[in-house]
Parts: sequence; C-alpha cells; structure tokens
Amino acid sequence: MERSAGSRLQTLFQQLEKIGGKQARNQTSTDDVQTIRYVTSKIYQILSSQEKLHRDTVIKNTGWVELVLATLKNTSDRTVLLNTVQILAEMVGKTQVGKRASVLVSANATNILFQLIYREAEDQLSSEETMMLAHFVLGKLAQKDRKFATKARLNLVLLITLNLIKNNLYNFKNLQSLLQVFKAYTNNSVNASYLGKQNSIPPMFRVIQQCGRKHTAILKLALDILTNLTKSRNNAARTIGGEHVPHLLSLYHEWHQLDTKHRHINLRKALLNILKNITNLRSGRKALADANGIQILYDSAQEVIDCREMESLILLASVIMRKCCPRNKLPLDKLQSAFTQELPESELYPTGQDGMNEAGYNGNSPDSDNSSLEEDDDIDSDDERFKTEDHSEEVEDDASEAPEPYKRTPEDLRMYDTFFPELFEIEPQEDDDEPSASIYIPTGNVDSFGNVTSDPDPRPGGLRMPTATSYTSSKSSGYSSLHYDNADYESYGANRSDSATAINLKTGTSVFSLDGPLSQSSKAPPPSAKPKLIQKSNSSSSSSLRKAKGNKKMSKEKKKKSSSSSLSSSVSAGLRLNEMEAEYCSALCITPFPSSSKELDLDREGYSSEEEDMDQYLHCPIRFQEMAGATKSVFRFEKLAYPDLVGGKSVSHLEGLYHRKFGVQRVKVFEDIDRMIHPEHVIDRVVYDVDTIVARASSAYSPSNSNLSNRDQMRIGSRLEAGGSSSLRFNSQFESGNLRKAIWVREFEYDLILNPDVNTNHHHQWFYFEVSNMIADVPYRFNIVNCEKLNSQFNFGMKPVMFSVSDAMDGKPYWFRTGSSICYYKNHFTRSAQATGGVKGKTYYTATFTVTFKNDKDICYLAYHYPYTFTTLQTHLSLWEQYLDHTQIFFRKQTLCNTITGNGVPVLTITAQPKSLAKEFVDDLRSRPYIFLSGRVHPGESNSSWVMKGTIDFLLSKRPAAQLLRETFIFKIVPMLNPDGVINGCHRCSTGAEDLNRRWDNPCPRLHPTIYHSKGLLQYMQMIGKVPLVFCDYHGHSRRKNIFIYGCCPTLSYIPNDTKNPACTGNKTEDNSFKTLPRILHLTSPVFSWQNCSFVVEKAKETTARVVVWRQIGVIRSYTMESSYCGIDKDGKYKDQHISTFMLEEMGHRFCEGLLRLRTRFSGKDQAVSFPFTEDTNSPNEPTQGSGSDELLAEADEDINLPDEQNLYGAEDEEYDEDDDDELYEDDETYDDDRN
Repeated sequence: MERSAGSRLQTLFQQLEKIGGKQARNQTSTDDVQTIRYVTSKIYQILSSQEKLHRDTVIKNTGWVELVLATLKNTSDRTVLLNTVQILAEMVGKTQVGKRASVLVSANATNILFQLIYREAEDQLSSEETMMLAHFVLGKLAQKDRKFATKARLNLVLLITLNLIKNNLYNFKNLQSLLQVFKAYTNNSVNASYLGKQNSIPPMFRVIQQCGRKHTAILKLALDILTNLTKSRNNAARTIGGEHVPHLLSLYHEWHQLDTKHRHINLRKALLNILKNITNLRSGRKALADANGIQILYDSAQEVIDCREMESLILLASVIMRKCCPRNKLPLDKLQSAFTQELPESELYPTGQDGMNEAGYNGNSPDSDNSSLEEDDDIDSDDERFKTEDHSEEVEDDASEAPEPYKRTPEDLRMYDTFFPELFEIEPQEDDDEPSASIYIPTGNVDSFGNVTSDPDPRPGGLRMPTATSYTSSKSSGYSSLHYDNADYESYGANRSDSATAINLKTGTSVFSLDGPLSQSSKAPPPSAKPKLIQKSNSSSSSSLRKAKGNKKMSKEKKKKSSSSSLSSSVSAGLRLNEMEAEYCSALCITPFPSSSKELDLDREGYSSEEEDMDQYLHCPIRFQEMAGATKSVFRFEKLAYPDLVGGKSVSHLEGLYHRKFGVQRVKVFEDIDRMIHPEHVIDRVVYDVDTIVARASSAYSPSNSNLSNRDQMRIGSRLEAGGSSSLRFNSQFESGNLRKAIWVREFEYDLILNPDVNTNHHHQWFYFEVSNMIADVPYRFNIVNCEKLNSQFNFGMKPVMFSVSDAMDGKPYWFRTGSSICYYKNHFTRSAQATGGVKGKTYYTATFTVTFKNDKDICYLAYHYPYTFTTLQTHLSLWEQYLDHTQIFFRKQTLCNTITGNGVPVLTITAQPKSLAKEFVDDLRSRPYIFLSGRVHPGESNSSWVMKGTIDFLLSKRPAAQLLRETFIFKIVPMLNPDGVINGCHRCSTGAEDLNRRWDNPCPRLHPTIYHSKGLLQYMQMIGKVPLVFCDYHGHSRRKNIFIYGCCPTLSYIPNDTKNPACTGNKTEDNSFKTLPRILHLTSPVFSWQNCSFVVEKAKETTARVVVWRQIGVIRSYTMESSYCGIDKDGKYKDQHISTFMLEEMGHRFCEGLLRLRTRFSGKDQAVSFPFTEDTNSPNEPTQGSGSDELLAEADEDINLPDEQNLYGAEDEEYDEDDDDELYEDDETYDDDRN
C-alpha cells in the first residue's frame, strides 16, 4: 500500500511537471486545466489520508515543493488554487512544523502566499476558504521567517488581514488563524505604527470582549497583538484616548479572581505588559491612577506574593505601580551642599566658583562641579554620566600625540629641596675614625608633639563659630536634637567644655573622663620624654605575636602586666606620660579588651621573633583629642566620634558576605508602594536636619573645633523623648560624618538623605552618623534615598559597618558588619537636570538595610566603610614618630602644603639610617632608588587609608624584611591627598568641588594645592635624576571585589603607536616590567587578584595620577591600587568574606614585601628574602610557604597559571559595563537577588 501510494505520488508530480512547463509558457488548454485539477486533488487526497511518511517524502523532495509553489503562483483557476493551498497546509502540518516550515520559507512560499492573498482580495469573486487556508499556512511559516512582517508590508496585505479580522469577529475558527498572522505583522514596529493609524486597536478590544472565559487561545493572541501595538507611543495614546485602561484593569482583576489554580498566568502577564507600555506615557500613568489601578495591582500582588510561580507577574505589577506612583523631589530646599566654602580665585580656572550658586532646588549651575561631566578615574563612576563613551572621533583628531604637560622651571622646583633631607642634610665625614656602626641622625617633624598650636584661620570669610548652638544639648548626655529651647540655646556654648566623667552603668565604675582640650603644657609630654606605652590587650594580631615571641618578649609582657595591675580593673592600659598624669590616663582609657576566640589568621608566624609592629602603639585617645583641636573644617563639629577617639578597627574574626533570601528587594519595593497608597500610615516627621541647624545659627555657625570632647559613655542608658517622641536620634556633626536629614516615616523606619560633597550638588555615597535612643531587639529599617549609582555592592553581599558604644564598654571596641534585608534599587525621587549634567527624567536610588540593635538605649555609629579620619592619621603619625627606632630608621614628617581650609598635608620620608657618616655609607643612602606612595585623593575611600596604614606600619617595624626594604629604597609618602574632603565627610571631591584626581595634568596651586605640590615633588625628582622606581596611588573601589592594580601598557593605549611614555625606550618597543609587581602580589596575597588587574590607557584617564606620572614623569611602574569596600571572591581562605581592616593593613604589608622582589633585579644586590605566604597550601598552582625570591620571581615572569593577559587588558572599565546591565534597572526594575 505504501509503495503504491508513493509511486502514485511520483506519477502525479510527473504529470504536474509536464503541464507546469506549458503553464509557465501560457500554453495550457482547457484539458490541461482539468488535468491539473485532477492531479492536485489526488495529491491532496493522498497527503490527507496517508501517514506522516508521505508528507515528509514530499517535503524532502525539493523539486516537488518548488513544483507545488510554481503551480500556485502561475494558476488562476480557483479549484487549482484551493487544491494547492490545501496541499501546502498538509505539507506543513499542524504540529511540530519547524523543519517543514523552514523548507517552505527557503522556497519563497511566504511571498507566493502573500501574492495569492493580494490577488484574491482584488477579485470580487474571491474564495473565503482559500484566504483562510492561506492565512493558516502563513501562521505556521511566520515562526521561521525572520522577514515575515517586512514581506507582508511590501506585498500590501496588512490591511487585507485586518479587514478579514473585522469580518470574522464572531467566527472563532477563522479568527485564530487570522490573529496568528496579524500578531506576526505587529512584531515589526513599522507595521505596528501603521496599523495603529488604520484603527486596528478597537477591533482587538472587540475580540477580547467576545472571547469571555472560553476562547483563551484567541484571547491570548489579541492581548499579544495589543502588547505589540502599544509599544508605539502613538498607539499607546490611542488606547488611552479610547478609555480602554479601565477595561484592561477590570479584565486583569477578573482573571486574577477566576484563575485560582494559576493555569492562565500568561493571560494576566499579557494584560500587565499592555499596561506597562501604556504607563510609559504620563497620560497613561494618570489614567491608571484615576482608575484605581495602583490599588488593584497592589492588592492582587499581595495575595500571591509568596507564590514563586507568580514572580513574573509580581515583578511586572511592581514596575507598573512604581511608574504610576507620583515622582517627588527630595524633601530639601536646595540640592547644594548644606555647607559651603569660599574658594580662592584662580587664573588657571577662573570659573572655579560656578558651583557656589545658592539658588533653590533647580538653581544649581550644570557646571557647578568641574569634574561632574568627565570620565571617572580608576574608581567606578558616581553615576551614569561617567559611563565610558566612544571617543573615536576625538582620538582621530589628536590621537597622534599625548597632551603637552605643564612644565615648571628648575628655579621654581628648587623650593622642594627642603623635602629631601636625606640628600642635603647628611654630610659625609672624610676622616671618620668611628667604627661602622649605626648612627642616630635626628629626624621627625620640626614641630614636636607638645607644641601643637592652632594656626590663625587663613581662609577667606566663611562660616563663623556660633556662641550658642542651634539646638538643645544636655550636659549629662551630650545629646542634641531638633527640639529647640531658647534657654538651652543661649547657654550651650558656655557649657560645652565642662568636665565630665562617664560611669559604666553595668559595672558602676568610672570608665572615661575628658576635661576639655589638653592645650596646657602640663597636659602634653615634653618633647624629650619617651613615655612608656602599655600594650593594648584587645588586638588579636598582637596576641598571636606574643605567643610567638621568646623570653625577652615575655619579660616585657610581665612588665606591662605589672604596670596595668595598678590601674582600675575596669580600665585598660593607656599612656603613662608621667606620674602626675597616671590617674588621668587611667580614667581616659576604656575597659580591658578581651581577645576574641576567633582570630583572623594573617600568617604572622613567618616573621622574626624579634619583630615589633608599630601597630602595637596605636591608638591614644589623649593624643587624638589633642590633634582634633588643630583640625580645621568647613562646618562646626559637635563632638569627637567615639569610634575614632578609641581607635576602632574591624572585629578580629572573619565576617561572611551577606546572602539575602529570595524576594527581599521585591518586599522592600512593595513596602515603599504601600507608603504611597496609604499616606495616612506615614509619620513623616523630620528628626534630624543639618540645614535647620545651620540656618538657626546663621552667620554665627563657625567651624572652630578646639573644644571637642566625647560624652557617649555618659549617655548610655538614658532614653530621650523630646516632645514625647520615641524616635531614634541622629547626629553627624563630627569629623568625616555625613548625614544631612533623617525623616521618621514609620514606627521603625527612617528615610536618610546624605549631604553632597562641599560646594557641589551630587556625589552621594559615603555616610557616617550616630544613632541612639533605640529599643533592643527591634528591627529598624534605614533607607538612604539619594544614592546616584545605578548599582551597588549592597546588591552583591556587602553590609554596612556599625560600632556600638555599649559593646566597647564591655571590652569590644570594634566595627562589625551589620544589617539584614539589604538591597539597592531605583526609587521615586527625581534628580534635577542640573545634578545629572542636563539629563532629565533620572531618579535616585535607595540603599536600604535593617539593623536590630542588641543593646537597649545604646549609642551606635553606622558607616559605609571603616572610617579613617584626618585626625586619626595625625595621631598615628605622632605615635609612629614617637615610638620608632630612630637609630635604625630615618623618618621625617614635614608639611607639604596647606589645603584650602588650612590643614597641613603631611609628607613622609622613610629609609634606613646610614651605618656611619663615612662617605661610602652616605653615598649609599643617596643612591637608593625612590618609591613614591600616595592615597586618599577621594575622601570616601577610607579603605585606601587602611592599606596606607599597613604600609607605614611595615616600613617602621623591626622586621628584618622591613629593615632590608629601608636599606634598599627611600620612601616618599603622601598618605592623604585630600584632607579637607575627608574631614568634611565628602565622597569624591575636595572643598573646591573638584575631583583632584582629574587635575594632575595642570593643577592649580590655589585650588589644588595638594596635587600641585605632590606633582612638584615628582617633577623635582625627575629634574635631579631620581625618578621613582614605583609610583602607587591607593584607591577604593565600590563595584568590584578583591584588591587589584591598574597600570599602563603602551600597546594598550588609545594612541596608536604610543611612544611618548617611559616603556618605549631605545630599541625596545615595550618594557613589560610593570607587570611583575601585580603578579607577585597575586601569588603572595590572599586578597589580591590578578584577574581584576588591567593596563589599558584611555584618553579619559590622561589627567589622572597614574597616567600623568607614567607619561610625564617617566615612571614605568605607575599604578593605582584599588581596594574593594565589599569583600573577596578570589579562591582562597578569604573567599566570600567581607574585607576587614586587618586584611587591608595586611595588603599594605604584602605590597612592601612585593617591592623586595624588585630589589634583586633593580638594586644590584643579590640578597633574597623568603616570605610567609597567605594562600591556602591546598590551592593548586600556588607557591608554598618556603618559596624564595628567585623561584617566586621566575613564576611571576613566566606567567605560570595566570590568566591570558590579552583577555584581561580589555577589562579595565568593566565597572562601566555594569551600566549596560543597568539599562534593565532603568526599564524593567529587575531584581538582582531574584535573578541570582
């Protein structure tokens, strides 16, 4: 039977082929037409009656397919047309049509069928059956024809199908085929726009109305067509004008109630997609809100919020609701920073004060921040305006050469002679009869610690100190709020320096006392005195060191214990400056710190038993308070922050990255929507407002900070309910603090607004504030509502840090990671075009986290990252200078310049003392190569200061490796390039409203003094032939994990054949030595990742420190070292852990060790030093603990087990790649936690 059917098919197609030839030549007769009718009828009968085998046989025979299509194209007989279309319908089948449809599409069946439909429509005697069958076949072919919609438009069949739909509104059998084809038409935006003009939207709503609950397939097709049509804004407007929005909402609500088993989720999703398109228009959002659509969508989503299979619907509903919720401006009178600084005039930048516009919300100049429209540096961008753009046209114009550097004369550079005492202050002795032993050359700062004075304020007229504060303050609590009382307001200034003694309410003992500033000479140690320091017992790293030390160190410990035993049992050891101050020092320090049971292993066991880290001697609260009195700020500080005063660090144990549960971000979004739907449930009370404080003080608001103290321990346990309110209390009026406004929105929820950088209207990321008056074990939600970046590490595991004063009183003075339900998402607060570089329609983002406080009535500090203030740096520098071994270490601290605000910028010189003053040893000192380090140019990058602290700790330690490093190199260090920004709580800019890392090419001595003189030091070194071997600028990174380096590779420069750089000298086209140090750090540090390193040189980065020092100064190894705020994802023992101050300081140690790897190659010395390695010993392809320098350097040079460099180099600006992903956030508000 099968053979006979197959042979019959072959015979029939042979007959059709013979007649087809005549048909093509228009030579067919009446008999031929009858024959064609017969043949096509028989083929159709065989295909419709036989099994799938014969249908596949026809499809596989290309000649037969082409013969059928040729017959359809050339015949005009209606019977033949119907038979041929029926044959095509049988050939394509009803199910699994993919391959068969592809064969027909490749044979041009789509165009032939469109031509048939057009001919039939022109003929008044057209067959409806033929038209419907043709549309059935086309519905199958549309799935495989990518140009289907374009072919339909070119063949003029769009309106034909539309008219057929209108004529078959009640014929559901025909309607399904027609709608399938019409849906394919509308997939093309041109077709959709055209069909909308031809009034195609009302018929779709009539189809929807006729479908009811039965014809769900046709209903779904009609909804999909409307989805395609409403993607056009004009069609969406027509839908709104036709008052179809209430109909869509009622239909969605109806299906939500009927579909209890969730069998028709696709219908509800299609309805939401239509609403989503409509709400892209303002009129659509208004129409949906007027139809109570927000409430309908909110209630329906809440009913299924716990159902995972409904997640797509909930997501769409939230997008629509957030679009329709009213867009509000931030509740601020002006976007400009609450604090302003009068800037000096500059001939280089005469428009430098454009940002001082004091207008209202929209009154800020778009050029208020000269750096706002430039590309970001090696840190990620602050907002979407910093996204890397195509500079191909600019490159084409001037790609042949780099910008000409600004040159200073040799006479001008001679001003820096004084900053090189190692070259000019040590004179060799020709007749030196002394033995070759270490000598002591007086080093250190010119001004001793005991003579710290407050210089007259050099600034032009600015804010002035009030004689009274603008808020009430209790002497017993030190607390301030927005509850104003005239009597207290008048008397506060006279009482703020009263002596106070704190009592530990849990033990009843005196634990803290500050009696105003220590400005009297009796309060400071004499310059010659070297007070004995009692080591803190809270340091876990020090604890591990003590276990490894020998008898000599144990004897020292006994002495320390005997000294501490004379103090109160509730206080820890402090500085014993002299016998008269012993009691005072005892009261100053807090309760002893017990060692943590979980210690952070930093592999210190590999160091010498005789080593003694300088970190042991830090921190001293007395010294900190003394230094704080000399710190100058733009706004007035109310207090010293307790964590800074006591030297808070991170906890000693590891803290894992946060893994949030599914749907957390969605829940937060719905809570925000609930606030808008039910405004009556919102408290909306301002509980902290810096603008109000400044306004009430008016011109009396002066930044003098000489009388600062801290009374937090006194306030523990006292509940303040100003005006009967039990809200939390906030304060950010201390160094590096940043919180502009706090709004109490619900019982345990607060909206927080950050202050922008001084003199700007944007850059919101860094926060640091105090919170008090809390109830224990209650979850408080904090929403920082004016974030600018499109994404944040808060979506990828990062937690903020918190410091508890109660915990510190119990012996745990640590910063620790805190928070739950942490996420980052777009909110409804609009951004002014002046703050977005002219871009309209942008909104802010919310960083939200929930904190459950452990202690009732506690005082806690919350921060973006572990703070490291300018006063902390000054304190550490003072203690480093006091306790280092001057017989071995040449240390000089000098003031490089003063900032705009009048703060001195320290510059350090560190090297080894010459063994004697013999000429050979002095010449050896002078011939040492230089290492130049800088940090904290961006004030919000406090992690870079912790790395810098670790670096200086190592350089001043007694470790043999540190001594060898000092004997090999001379270190010039500018540890804080932007003190003003750090002091005033800025994130990125200086008080001059500029990103200082954008001014290295041509800095102004008045507006950018720190950059001007730091570059001057480098230019001076270049002039005298002492170009640094390594330059490294320490930074922080908010969008990546790990620590990594950016360098400069000429072959990866934006300039073709880039030869104006130090790596292209002589016959060598490229010196790749700049890659060695990053490779070594990858092998030796568990937190450093080579995979994140990059060496691309972009035009947008030409004015940054890294590129300027590389190109203009001639330093091949010019780096930016980036440290994550978040944590580590590199394989190893710290994988998936938050980064800590110990890890950051250890990175400083490892960086110093890595420099010794360069020593054997570039210093002409052959000694090798082995280091302990922090990588897991079980990790494959990693060096072992016993690896020496030769083996390590060989591995680094041979690229053993390191990623392909060419795959890495293009990744420098991966931080900008996130902006591409963030387009999803702009349009669809997708959630990272739900995707991951």
